[in-house]
Amino acid sequence: ATTSMNLSPSNLKSGVLMRDAAFKHRIAGMKYLLALLLALCCAFPALAAEQKALGGMEPAQALEYMKATPDLVIVDVAARNGFAQVHFANAINIPIENISSEEAKTLYMQIPAGHPVILHCRRGAIVPGAYRTLKSLRPDIPEISYITGRPPFDEYNAWYAATH
Repeated sequence: ATTSMNLSPSNLKSGVLMRDAAFKHRIAGMKYLLALLLALCCAFPALAAEQKALGGMEPAQALEYMKATPDLVIVDVAARNGFAQVHFANAINIPIENISSEEAKTLYMQIPAGHPVILHCRRGAIVPGAYRTLKSLRPDIPEISYITGRPPFDEYNAWYAATH
């Protein structure tokens, strides 16, 4: 017995449509999985990339790091009057001694995501707590560190003025 295939235009068309439907179903499934993966990464930024917690750096080491790190965000956690007296070029002031912890958290959330951050105060006394808070609050910051002693304001600002 010979099996004959009916290759009429209507049968060919329905076969193509069935393959098209299966293909579209597979594509829809892949789109769903991709959307789910993206949603998880947005909901849990720590899954997207691991944060490098560099910890404290001596001032000389911090100066070299600051010069070598593109897109670095410098956060000064000293009091407003200290910031007014001297600060790094383009630094952000989050004066944790002058504001509530809730205000500080709100300001920490305004630090641009996806940029490395270095924090400092005036003598390295209050910055370790700010470092721990920011590290846990913002896993979307790829690299975070702080200056352990007196910040090298003059050296950095002279370098910055000469290179920018």
